[in-house]
Amino acid sequence: MTGSTLPIRTETGRDRQRWTILVTSTGGALETFDVVIYGFFAQEIGRAFFPASAGLSTVTLSFAVFALGFLARPLGGIFFGHLGDRYGRRRVFAWSAIIAAVSTLLIAILPSYSTWGAAAPFLLLALRLTQGFCVGGELPGAIVYAVETARMKPGFSCGIVFFAVNMALLLAAGINLVEQRTLTPEQIDMVGWRIGFLAGGVIGLLSFLLRRTLPETDAYARAGVAREQKPLSVLLRDYRGPVVVGMVASMLVGLSNGLLVTHAPAWLRLLHYAPQRIAVAQTLHVVALSLCMLLIARIGDVLPRRYVFRTGAVLSALFAPVFYLTLARHQADLRVVFLMAAVVAAFANGTFACVIAELFPVGVRYSGVALAINLGLATSMGVAPLAANLLIAKTGWMEAPAVLLALGALLAFAASFGMTRSCVGEETAQCDQTGDAASAVIK
Repeated sequence: MTGSTLPIRTETGRDRQRWTILVTSTGGALETFDVVIYGFFAQEIGRAFFPASAGLSTVTLSFAVFALGFLARPLGGIFFGHLGDRYGRRRVFAWSAIIAAVSTLLIAILPSYSTWGAAAPFLLLALRLTQGFCVGGELPGAIVYAVETARMKPGFSCGIVFFAVNMALLLAAGINLVEQRTLTPEQIDMVGWRIGFLAGGVIGLLSFLLRRTLPETDAYARAGVAREQKPLSVLLRDYRGPVVVGMVASMLVGLSNGLLVTHAPAWLRLLHYAPQRIAVAQTLHVVALSLCMLLIARIGDVLPRRYVFRTGAVLSALFAPVFYLTLARHQADLRVVFLMAAVVAAFANGTFACVIAELFPVGVRYSGVALAINLGLATSMGVAPLAANLLIAKTGWMEAPAVLLALGALLAFAASFGMTRSCVGEETAQCDQTGDAASAVIK
């Protein structure tokens, strides 16, 4: 492996693959941790950086900054995806982590509105935009590494990536739970919410150090002179169909996480659920989702992944009104409902990433995955909390977010019929070099 500084035993390819998947899993973990921490402490962030005299509520303004940060992700995905296809996965995947980590650390120490005035929310927005731009290459990079490293079980490898994502979510939920039980509301307002961002920054710095040990993927290294010189141009010319399919599939995952994880704490507090009960329920949700997702990912290597994903879309559409109606009316135990939500969400979360990666040949895979997933998540996960808040305010109906989740599920169901498996990095050299198979499917 030319240029590798891998500090572990290399007797077998399996050892190398396991280490690579483990390290690359930090990509999605870093991204998810920052997103969830922001959602848990959205009310506190809003009070810290926006005056009570603002035209909108402070929590709505907080979610607006959150959404704008997500909207920067497609641009970051295009930028880092192009570099990853043009110059290699390893360097791009490493440097996106360090920039995102520094942005997260700066948010943690940023003075509040009472100290810096209007400069505080402006800088918060600037840091969120930088953070969003950089993480646009994080999860796609992890997915590409997983698919191009694991030849026989790419779905399960992607499942491990998302298991790490949910472990990061669990860590964020754990921090929230500990703070709710040990700190007063005033202490959380002052310093509690900053602890999570400090932890996220440290995770990012450690991730950068680990990624410097990664080798280039075998599929990319073998492509050699056959690599695309203008991957973004080729992607937009020949793979518009797969990009749209991947974007819509990602929207279901984004809506599920954006509403049930990021928006739900603030929504449930409006319904007078105790913060500790919310934290416990969401912690159970993350644990159950992580375990179920690994199982579903493995099933996706045996059965056609698009069928498994399609099943998840149907279940999500049916379950959305159940989730919101029962909780808004206090008709079911919070923990039970969140456990049910985890089982339903696992179908899409455990399959969508590998399905999308298989739509693109190696020459444009980083760009394709980055563009599709970031567009999907930016238009769903990033906007969902703000859209849900505005929809509730407009209609006065606390169950209104169910409409957003059900609509996303129906769109994902339609997109699943375009998930024809066309390219896998290690299996079809001609497809990797030319992309003819995928083009034929779309045309």
